[in-house]
Amino acid sequence: MKMGKRYQINKEAKTGEECICPSCGSVFIKANYQQTFCKTKSGTKCKDKYWNTVTPTKRKNVTRISPANAMWQARTEKIKTSRNIEDSFHPQDPWCLGQWND
Repeated sequence: MKMGKRYQINKEAKTGEECICPSCGSVFIKANYQQTFCKTKSGTKCKDKYWNTVTPTKRKNVTRISPANAMWQARTEKIKTSRNIEDSFHPQDPWCLGQWND
């Protein structure tokens, strides 16, 4: 069943009814009138996954960068920069002596 259809079924279900999470497929009992997703995963993972999948502008988003992604990009750039600096040494540099076999 499609995620959107499962979401609508959960929205229309009454409190106390058994529902299936549109994101992960786990079965849960609806605790309050506005609940549509399970609470089996910590935080709002199921809800976030649903809205990021259903909303076309979020599906292939390259403009919005999460803090974790920004840290990863910065760390990757730092590694690239440090490798370029190390690779730019001349073979006759005292730091490199003994590393070249001619």
